[in-house]
Amino acid sequence: MAEGDEILAPLEIPWKLASTTLPFGPGDPDQTSISLFFFEPDEDALTSKFPDEELVYIKVAVSISPASFPPGHPPFGGEFLGEGVPCYHMLLDLEVRRKSGETGTIRPYFHAAAPLKRRMLQSGIVGNETYEGEASGQFMGKSGSEMHEALNSESRTTSVGVSAGVGVGIGPVSIGASGSLRTTSTDVTSNRAVTQNVDTTTREASEERRQLVSHSTKVENILTLLNAKYVGTPFLSFSLSPRPLQLLSLDPNDPNLWFTQLLQRRSSGIEGLQEFTAVLVVPRDQDFCVDTRLRRVCVLDVPPGPLTYDEFYTGSLPQFVRVLNYLDRTYPVGTPVEELDVDVLPNPPPEFPRALVEFWALASFRGTFDSYLGAIAGIISSSPDQFVTTVKTMDVIYKHPLELWLDVLRDEYERAVERSPLERGIFLGDERVLDTCFAFTEGNLSMSNSSSSATPLTPLNIHPGDIDIGGVKGVSVDPATSVRARAIETVTRWNALDGQLANILSNRRTFPKNKGGFNDPRAVGILIDLWSKIPANDPLNLSFDNAAKGLGLSAEQRRMLKRAGATDLRSIARILQSAPRITDYNETIARLQKVRRKQKLPIKSVAFPVSRENHSKLLDAIGTRFAKSVGRKLPNE
Repeated sequence: MAEGDEILAPLEIPWKLASTTLPFGPGDPDQTSISLFFFEPDEDALTSKFPDEELVYIKVAVSISPASFPPGHPPFGGEFLGEGVPCYHMLLDLEVRRKSGETGTIRPYFHAAAPLKRRMLQSGIVGNETYEGEASGQFMGKSGSEMHEALNSESRTTSVGVSAGVGVGIGPVSIGASGSLRTTSTDVTSNRAVTQNVDTTTREASEERRQLVSHSTKVENILTLLNAKYVGTPFLSFSLSPRPLQLLSLDPNDPNLWFTQLLQRRSSGIEGLQEFTAVLVVPRDQDFCVDTRLRRVCVLDVPPGPLTYDEFYTGSLPQFVRVLNYLDRTYPVGTPVEELDVDVLPNPPPEFPRALVEFWALASFRGTFDSYLGAIAGIISSSPDQFVTTVKTMDVIYKHPLELWLDVLRDEYERAVERSPLERGIFLGDERVLDTCFAFTEGNLSMSNSSSSATPLTPLNIHPGDIDIGGVKGVSVDPATSVRARAIETVTRWNALDGQLANILSNRRTFPKNKGGFNDPRAVGILIDLWSKIPANDPLNLSFDNAAKGLGLSAEQRRMLKRAGATDLRSIARILQSAPRITDYNETIARLQKVRRKQKLPIKSVAFPVSRENHSKLLDAIGTRFAKSVGRKLPNE
């Protein structure tokens, strides 16, 4: 080593803030923002290999928060939609171009970028996963075109115990070790070096140690799945998705406890600070611009509450519909009688060798909803006679209403918990754009001008059928299914849906918006579902007059809802949920009465003032008011 030489530590990159989407003025910050930083290396040794080009480092810091709606006049606005709508996908697109607008050239371009990838690996042991690619530091090489990345890895295991770990970073290499004391032990050591080279040079050993890295920077990352694309082109794209749901290690005998854990540990979206760095190669003294576009995809749904049995059976019309829905989805028409959980034919007559469920109905002996005999199972069977067209029919009692209502409450809770938010909710998206231009003045790089824009939350045209690729079973109806089997089934389904959504969104350059906006029936359905779950004594449960005024209902619509039994906002929502099923039920009864002319059915149609046409008009009115309230721009946009 020559006299006077010394081992120099890498220099922290002195990032300069070029532009941001946040306004520098009074008021609260925006919920999601983009900030662009830059740095131009000025050392001769760092840029001597690029005589006709300039190297520019850039860093994009993205702050991601759950989406929210602006407060509005009751009964609309953010007060009804919760504190935040989780973000399930983020796409950051960058484009570098010449400020002159010249096209047909591949320069400027992105020469290197980090992080490039983060993924989750699952071992053969259920519940043991490893995350790869959690960057804690990045280093730029002395040549100016190298980028190294130091990494840490995490491990997850199903067993309970204590663990300790230590990590040491030396230059571009990070070495980590951990030990654990548990029923099973796992030691993980990982290292990774990501290097992009423009050329290869030969140096002395002492100089190599001193010049291995010239600049370093710490990065802050959300622990998510990440993919980067298009390095080596004027475009750069980063796609982020939440971590997959982990299989729970606890296997209780009480399903309610397992479902509670599922709610607590389910994938709740992306939130926090994510930083991206890149090396730009631009023609020397050529002004350029960097366009940054951030797109969020959030999922608005109504999460299920805890399992309680404090809703008593009153025989109301909405409860009548919920019982029918439970019977239809648990034991659909065509189910063999032997598969029912109650033996309705303990001594089947010879003329019923293969009895099947023909229809479900609720019978009453007083003509009121609070005096049901119970659930009626209409069964049908092919006759053993020689005539194949001959069938036998019979109507039998299935269960008492109180016993049936207990099954309904338990089934509704289990179905709501096991369904993924991607199945329950609707997709909302917004976009933020930051356009920043740079100029070389007397050889020094500086920001010349910038502009930003943002769009409000808008329903996206992504149908649940695009996400559910099939092949994964939904809710189990077999009562003999173990808790562990249901856990594996649920986690597998959720992860399959999340993976399909990530694949779709990461490869879409544009997110088509729903033309109907918040007036879409699915968006209105989310709002009605939310209203139906409001506790009766909650201040948000408006009186009938206040709710009707806020909904903008006509005098005729108010009279119609009152005749149906509406007394407040919650009852209005439940009546709207019940109307389509009541119409279908009455049509089924009419068909059965026509088929069984010679038999007296123990059931009859339900008098209900809300027809299918009136129901559609009510939804249109609610959707229009909903769209006017939450469809406007967000604050600071």
